[in-house]
Amino acid sequence: MDEISQKNSQKFMNIKKFDLPIGKYAITGSGPLGIRNLREIVDIDIIVNSELWNELATKYGIIDTGQIKKIVLPGELIEVMGEDSFYSVKKDSNAPTISERIAQAEIIEELPFEALEHVLYYKRKMGREKDLKDIVIIEAWQKAHYDENKL
Repeated sequence: MDEISQKNSQKFMNIKKFDLPIGKYAITGSGPLGIRNLREIVDIDIIVNSELWNELATKYGIIDTGQIKKIVLPGELIEVMGEDSFYSVKKDSNAPTISERIAQAEIIEELPFEALEHVLYYKRKMGREKDLKDIVIIEAWQKAHYDENKL
C-alpha cells in the first residue's frame, strides 16, 4: 500500500467508527477520488438524508457559517451536509437530490461513495481551482476505465 492510499485508508477507517447506517449517507467531495487512490484527501465530506441529519444534529449540533449548515463529527475531519445545507446557493432544478445521490452511491470497502458522475456535476458547478483539478483527474480515470472495458 503506497503512502497516499495508506493515509486515505486511515481517514476512511475513522468514518467506520461512527457506524452510520448504509443507505442513509454517502461520502462525497474528494472521498470518491481518495478511495480510488487518485489523490490524497484532507477531510471527509458526507451527505445524509433528513432522518440521519436530525439524529446527528441532536447529538453534535449544527454549525451555520452564513453560507452553509453542517455538522462536524467530533475528533475527526468529517463534515456532514444535508439537503438544506447549501441554502445560500440557488438550487438547480437539474441537480440530483441528496436522496438520489445516496441511493446511487457505490459501496467500496464497506462504505458508500457518491457516484463519480454526481461528483463531476457538483465540481463543475462549483468551479473552484481544486474542483477543476479534480475534474481532470476524474475524467482521465473514467476514460482509462472506459478504454480498459472496451478491450
